[in-house]
Amino acid sequence: MKPTADDYIGLLRQIRALMEIQHAATMRNWERSQLQPGAGKLLAELSYGGEARISDLAERRFVDTSVVSRQAAQLEKLGLIERRRAPGDARVALLRITPEGEKVLEQWRERQVEMLAAAVQDWDAADVAIASGYLDQLNNGLRAALSG
Repeated sequence: MKPTADDYIGLLRQIRALMEIQHAATMRNWERSQLQPGAGKLLAELSYGGEARISDLAERRFVDTSVVSRQAAQLEKLGLIERRRAPGDARVALLRITPEGEKVLEQWRERQVEMLAAAVQDWDAADVAIASGYLDQLNNGLRAALSG
């Protein structure tokens, strides 16, 4: 049976609630590191995806390049990322995470894992994998819808 409009609205409510909870958790965890949540997310993106141009990061995160530039400046000032000139095009800067940035990010990840483990303490590994798989499918579908 195909989902109804009410089914989709119910899913949107759950997504919104998850986003609000995730934002609250991010705010709580990043307060300890003195980073704005967006800058922290950029740090995580650089760790996960590797060295990147500001324009590429903005495109992946669905934000304006000026947003990424401001966040990058904060991270660079704190010594958590560094920029270098792209080989072959000195006009382009590439951003990458520093060892200190990885250390800060690892501390954040540990707090995130502790919080999530407590929230799903009665789940087994299969339940976590199933939930992760569905969220991955949802994220991929939403990215495709936004990009198309």
